[in-house]
Amino acid sequence: METKEINYSFIKVGDHLTDEQAMALAIHVAKAGAPYVSPNPLVGCTILNSENKLVSTGYHQKYGEAHAEINAINGLSADQLANTKIFVTLEPCAHEGKTGSCAKKLIQFKIKKLIFGLVDPNPLVAGQGAEILRQAGIEAVEYQGSLKNDLEDLCEVFLKNFREKKTFVAMKVASSLDGQIALSTGESQWITTPESREYVHELRSWYDAIIVGSNTIEVDNPSLNIRHPSIQKETKLIILDPESKLSGKIFKFQDLHKPENVHILKFKDLNDVMNQLWALNIKSVFIEGGAYTYSSFLKVGLVDRLHLFMNTSVIGAGNGLSWTKGFGIEALADKKSLKNTKIRTFGSDLYVTGRF
Repeated sequence: METKEINYSFIKVGDHLTDEQAMALAIHVAKAGAPYVSPNPLVGCTILNSENKLVSTGYHQKYGEAHAEINAINGLSADQLANTKIFVTLEPCAHEGKTGSCAKKLIQFKIKKLIFGLVDPNPLVAGQGAEILRQAGIEAVEYQGSLKNDLEDLCEVFLKNFREKKTFVAMKVASSLDGQIALSTGESQWITTPESREYVHELRSWYDAIIVGSNTIEVDNPSLNIRHPSIQKETKLIILDPESKLSGKIFKFQDLHKPENVHILKFKDLNDVMNQLWALNIKSVFIEGGAYTYSSFLKVGLVDRLHLFMNTSVIGAGNGLSWTKGFGIEALADKKSLKNTKIRTFGSDLYVTGRF
């Protein structure tokens, strides 16, 4: 069975997994922490015994709480951990922070080998976690298999924060098959299916803040909160309002967000916006409109990830509003392409996501 064919819902302790499947499972379980781990990275862990049978999994569940490796070994005896292989999506931490060092905890057991997906870019780790393991006689190697891009995707916010000292920018678009997000009158509810809209609320929880332009607030008067049956979280809201269009007006979001979680930004340009976001300690943002805001961020190359939901309907450019209305290129060589693209369906909608 190849990695891509795994049905995670049927995997159980005692099942035989290949090394690739073990790392794929670690990536999968890590995603359960997406709403709650920021500013920490998403991390998952899989433990196999000497026969490559699944012993346990764990993931980082919440900022300030136990890391993935600790959750994976909790409840296991020293005998159960002897001669095991541990697969973790990110190098075990070397330092003492809100929690203890995972590397120092792991060397207390007779683990045979640890395979980590990526080197931790945090200078407090950055190879030191792996070295602690090696000095204790545990083989510690960086994973070099087919899932490397998926590991980068899993950790993309944390990686950008540390590598570039910048806020990660994701963009969500809900459109017709021909790329229209509304009628020219502003009517836009609803283009996509209820299944897509529920998943959007999950996506909102993955990021520190939602960004919208002032036109979206004026035209749609959206709630912009998280309404998901299994996620309880209040997110921050960033409104781009350089001309103070919203001053003195009342909108729905004002009743649904704590004032300290709403930031209305005036700015010189989008680089100024990015600097303000970083100063506010916002590690990731989720752009939700409108067309001018989408196009503006695309023009200057500030979008890291696209989440595109396309309904199987055609609205037409004659009376529609395209999400790229304000964006254009001079030659096909300048086109923006996604990499490591993933495609799913939600009801009759097609969902496409990838990194620019």
